[in-house]
Amino acid sequence: VVPRREVNRVAAKKRPHKSVDVVVRKATKADCAIAGVFGAKLAEAHHEWDRKRFFVVDDMAAGYSWWLDKERKSKNAGVLVAAVDGRVVGYAYGRVEPRDWNSLREKCGVGVDLFVDESARKHGVGKKLALALIDALKAKKVPFVVLEVAWNNENARGFFASIRSP
Repeated sequence: VVPRREVNRVAAKKRPHKSVDVVVRKATKADCAIAGVFGAKLAEAHHEWDRKRFFVVDDMAAGYSWWLDKERKSKNAGVLVAAVDGRVVGYAYGRVEPRDWNSLREKCGVGVDLFVDESARKHGVGKKLALALIDALKAKKVPFVVLEVAWNNENARGFFASIRSP
């Protein structure tokens, strides 16, 4: 039996990494529709990992689209999209959070969501989105940025552990 980690490492080596031209930019109102679909997929995945912790509702995509459109207008938030050949393939969302006594965390930027469509994964899209979100939050004059990840999302945990920002 080969440990899952080894299987993933071997599979990753065999998978060709085609270079793609990725454009990361601020989301527009029109982008929020597809970002809402991506957000719903992310919420559904979280719900599958932990049904007690994460909720889903009917028409989650419409609700998420509304939320992201609202947040993209906030001076305390950032909603970014990644496009390849003009097609939005991912989004990142974060916001400035005040001092939090529950988690003993000072005011900071918090990366809340990062999602890349399966068709665009393994091409550096996620890393470009994550680093752009960190930069966007740092531009809001926060002393540091926290990237959140579900504890049982092993792929995302590994990905976020690899992200380094100066």
